[in-house]
Amino acid sequence: MVERGHKQLKYALVKMCGGNGGKWKKYLPLVTLADRISTKRTAGFSSFELQFGQLPVLPIDVEKKTFLAVEWHKIVTTGKLLGARAKELEGKEGKQQKASKNQWRTQ
Repeated sequence: MVERGHKQLKYALVKMCGGNGGKWKKYLPLVTLADRISTKRTAGFSSFELQFGQLPVLPIDVEKKTFLAVEWHKIVTTGKLLGARAKELEGKEGKQQKASKNQWRTQ
């Protein structure tokens, strides 16, 4: 059985390769990352968010120094860093439960 999402991954790879099928290996990591950080309609969360309990930090976040609302300038010790990371992960279980309920509703 092939997962539903594979069709979209294949479509994205074809678009990225621009007609040169030999480039698929170059673009596969980008396409799979894009898939994993994209919110799924059925779950209401991305796979990344459900696994790690937070949104991913993308290159634009680093460049623009947004870091997704964590006040990094206030984190000056390892203890504060661990506390901030733990707080980010705290909501993971709730998000996973909500995603599970959302998926049951769509089936």
